[in-house]
Amino acid sequence: MIQIKRYSTLDHDDVWRIHLLVISEAGVEATHQHYHDILNIDEQYLKTGGEFLVGINDSGTVIAMGGLKLLENGKAEVKRLRVHPSYQRKGYGQMLLSQLEDKARSLGVQQLILDTLTSQHGAQHMFTSNGYIPQGSAVIDGFDVLLYEKALA
Repeated sequence: MIQIKRYSTLDHDDVWRIHLLVISEAGVEATHQHYHDILNIDEQYLKTGGEFLVGINDSGTVIAMGGLKLLENGKAEVKRLRVHPSYQRKGYGQMLLSQLEDKARSLGVQQLILDTLTSQHGAQHMFTSNGYIPQGSAVIDGFDVLLYEKALA
């Protein structure tokens, strides 16, 4: 089991390590400009009214993360939902997603959007299982992605 808490700057190195591991497995260049927000979590997520959560295992190590970025018109985006490869398929991504959705509801968000690489089949399954509706595909910063959205009640 993991404990989920709000990100603090003390988590930065662990978050960066997990990010690198997960995107490396997806075949993505680790230093791609698309990921600038992960280096500025306080400014990109927390100070703008959003959220960034980390999941910590029993030994106190961050093994999962996920962010909620507020947008305009009652929308928010789920971003950087990642679980260390050694801990995937244990429900930790689901736990983070559920807490991010709860936070979005508490903030009055009416619609969530997200995207995932076309190669990340596990993430695609999790999103559709949670009521996210496919909205087609796109190329974002050179990445082939699938787009999803979900209306919050």
